Formats: sequence, structure tokens, C-alpha cells
Amino acid sequence: FAFVVLFEQGFRYCYESWKLQVLTSRRERTELKGTLDTLYVGTSLPARGFVPSTLDELLGTNSFNLSTGSQPPMGSYYLVRETAEENPIRRVYLGMSISSLKADYTDYEYISAYDNLRTWRWRLRYLWDIGREPVTVSSLFYTTRVESLYAPGTVRANVKNKWNQTKTKYYGNRGWRTYGGVYAGEPGRKNGNLNCWSGDGDAALVQEEALEYIRKMGDFCRENDIEFVMVFMPAPQDYLKGAGDLYSLDAYLRELAQETGAKLYNFTLLKDSASIFTNDMFFDYKHLNLNGADTFSRLFAEIVQSEDPQTYFDSSTE
Repeated sequence: FAFVVLFEQGFRYCYESWKLQVLTSRRERTELKGTLDTLYVGTSLPARGFVPSTLDELLGTNSFNLSTGSQPPMGSYYLVRETAEENPIRRVYLGMSISSLKADYTDYEYISAYDNLRTWRWRLRYLWDIGREPVTVSSLFYTTRVESLYAPGTVRANVKNKWNQTKTKYYGNRGWRTYGGVYAGEPGRKNGNLNCWSGDGDAALVQEEALEYIRKMGDFCRENDIEFVMVFMPAPQDYLKGAGDLYSLDAYLRELAQETGAKLYNFTLLKDSASIFTNDMFFDYKHLNLNGADTFSRLFAEIVQSEDPQTYFDSSTE
């Protein structure tokens, strides 16, 4: 057993791409262990929206962005639990989106969250909870992911950059991913099913697993005196116009926030949103870019510190 573990770890070190941003994220969390008080968690939307260094400067916090691409709510829950065990966490901000509620997550997306966990104890608990053999095999045996064993150039680059602790091109700091491109706009675009809320009937399409782990996160935060906040991230007008019944979506989010004891900041209701989050604040039809993330983080810090945050938002999607 010891031989298999060592062999797999050695294989992972040689073949796992140094460009995976979770490698830097895990290393930074190890260095910051015992100091973090604020977490941002969720999918690629909060991963590219919350800038910890900017937020820490403005809020006086010591935060980390645990988000990863298409992160399942189960993965978010386990990442929060693991990090809270090692740090005095006082606030958790969960980035919300239509797709994070409705998506039927693939094995790859569960594995992505697994790779972002730091400790073996929490990794094994996560795999046990998932209970999917392909996820377990691919997570524990990295050799199953390798397509070509003869790749001396890849191995050399991986070992060299890992040894030097090189950061990847699009990694900002403390889990934040950054992109500098600018969205050109797609007037009249129609969102696909996972990015559209058609009305009250869509509540039935929300994955029960997603609800289960959002509720678990709410229970965990309440039991440990941690402030729990849901944040529906800003989006360009092209996305919002194709997103369907935003009034029904807001009502659903409010009900879920109330059920889980969370605050809710729904940026589809942000006053003057169309003039603040223009196309040049995004690199595609829903992800913030470098400038957009900075603008959002500064505005978010201002809202959080306000005596009445709801004055920044309209009461209706009308």
C-alpha cells in the first residue's frame, strides 16, 4: 500500500501539469494556514470576480478564493469545511449562478474540486460522499489520467516549474483567476438551458444535490457562528436579456437564502448595473475580466461596509 501511494504521488508530481492553478492555490493555503478569516467559494464566476488582495485592503480581512471552474456545491462545502478546520473563518461568500443550481455535474468537475482540497482526510471524506467509482479511481490513481507515458519534455517542464513554485499566467493571488480580454458583445444571443431561468417551473430543475450541500453549508456556518452570504454575480446585458425570468429567479434566491440563514446580494438588481458593468468589464458573455474584477471587488467592499447594503439594489427586476 505504501509503495502504491508513493508511486502515485511520484507519478503525479512528474506528469500533473504545473499549469494547474490549484497547485499554487494549495501551496498558498498551506503557507497561510491558521490566518484566514474570509472565504469566497463557487464556480468560475466568483473565481474571476473576487480579488482577495483588493478586498483585504478595503475590508481589513485575510481572505482566500477557493472557487474553481464548474465547482459542484458539494465541492464548495468540503473546501469550506477543510479550510475552516485550519483557520478562524468568520465569513463565507458563496458565488451563485443559474448553472451552479441546475447543472448535472460530470466526473471531471467533481475531480477538479477534489484536486483543490489540501488534506488526505478531507479528500477521502469527499470521495466517500460522492460514491462514484470513476471519480474515486481517477482521483486516487493519477496514472489513469496520463495519456502518454513517454513525455520527457512534459515531465522536465513540470518538475522544473514545480520546484521553482512558478505561478501560471492567469493566476492572480490567493485563488483568484485573472483574464484581460474584452467581450465584444453578442446582441440578441440566447442563453442555453443552464444559463436561463424560465420561470417558477425551473425550481423543479434545480439539482437536489446542489440544494442539499447549500443547506449543509448554511447549517455549518450557523453552528459555528460564521456569516453566510450568497452572491449572484454580475453579468453583461447580453447575458441578462437571455437569462429568462429574473423576477422568479430573485424570488427563488431570496427563499433559499432565508431557508439557509444567509444574506443575499443579487447583482442582477444592482442599480445602474448596465452603466457600471459594461461589456469592457467582461472577457466573455458572463465572466469578469481584470478590470471588471477590480471594479466589482471595490464595489462589493463598499456594499459590505454600508449600514444599509440594500440601498445599492432595486427591490424588483422591473
